Amino acid sequence: MDILKPVDADELKQIQQQPYEERDLSVRAMAQFLVIIFFTIVGSLIVGWFIYQWVLPKEEPNLPSVRKEALERQLPPEPRVQGFPMRDWEEFVAQENEKTKNLPQAKERILQQGLPRSGVMNNANQTM
Repeated sequence: MDILKPVDADELKQIQQQPYEERDLSVRAMAQFLVIIFFTIVGSLIVGWFIYQWVLPKEEPNLPSVRKEALERQLPPEPRVQGFPMRDWEEFVAQENEKTKNLPQAKERILQQGLPRSGVMNNANQTM
């Protein structure tokens, strides 16, 4: 398909006789169309507002099954918000480090002193 094809003699003669489109869009028709669209939109908004006012109840609904406390804002149970999360995290890490520091000391003490003998183990050995 050739988009730009050469113009033959008949087409050139027609272009020279009528160089533009004779049926232009009328400004008056376009303005009338826009005015009609504008008034249609405004009329729809007015009708919609009247329908909304007619359908909207004028007074609060009487809800006997709902207690007033249920309509009030309720706070979640304690604790609500952690005040200083980074400080709490640092305290937690320090406690865990302290526990792990004490663990090797306990292992060394067990290796030095040996495991304590319990009466339960002795009784179990005697029954066998």
